[in-house]
Formats: sequence, C-alpha cells, structure tokens
Amino acid sequence: MSPPVPETPGNSPRALPGQMVRFALVGVLATSAHYVVAICTVQYINIYAANLAGYFAAVAISYFGHQRYSFQLAALEISHRRQFPRFILASLGGLALSYLVLAIMEDGVGAPHWLSLAAAVCLVPLYTFVVNKLCVFRVSSTD
Repeated sequence: MSPPVPETPGNSPRALPGQMVRFALVGVLATSAHYVVAICTVQYINIYAANLAGYFAAVAISYFGHQRYSFQLAALEISHRRQFPRFILASLGGLALSYLVLAIMEDGVGAPHWLSLAAAVCLVPLYTFVVNKLCVFRVSSTD
C-alpha cells in the first residue's frame, strides 16, 4: 500500500472549486478554438475531419493551460515525460467520445452540424476534468 499523499495547496479539498473554475476558463478557450476551427472547416471537408482539425487546435491550449493554470503545478511537479503521454491518452479518449457523440447526433438522430458539434464540445470537458485531475496532473509522492 502506498503512503498517503501529503496535503498541499494543489491537492486539498479546498482547492477543487478554484481548479474547476480555472479548468472551465481554459476549457472555454480550448473549446472555442476547437469549435471555431471545426465550424470554419466543415464547409470544405467532412465533419469528422473538421472535428479532428478542431481537436488539434485545442490540444496545446489544453495541455499547457491545465498544467500551469488549472491545476497550478509547481515547477518541481511538472514532468512532461510523465504528464504529456497521459494527457495525449486522455485527450484521445475525449476525441473518441466526441466522435461517438457526433455519430449518435449525426447518424442516429439526424441533428444539424452546429448542434452535433456543440454537444460534442460540451460533453467532452466533463470527462477531461475528471481524467486530468485524477490521472494526468495528479501530484503524488509515488509517481
């Protein structure tokens, strides 16, 4: 059994509301970039390729924004070698979730592009907060 993680400002229960607000701010910026790129490119390429373009636009904003601002990791807590692969896996999980939402909305329900994209970019951040908080940017003495 691993020893308990000492409480620090970043992992205390009191830090959670601030993290959620900061995560939402970074998320709005990344989501806006995702949506704008996707909606601008969907007129030239199919919706799945447009969504992928939007995803790539949001990745850098999300990684650095959440690492440095949302979860406010100290310099000693930052490990790109450990965190970046986890972030990419979590992000790909979010991408897969967004494609599932698009498939359901577009092919299952027949919703318009704007509504399908809006549903995808609104549901995925809920998933990503949990995964980023618990897996990607978790500060632990055993990592």
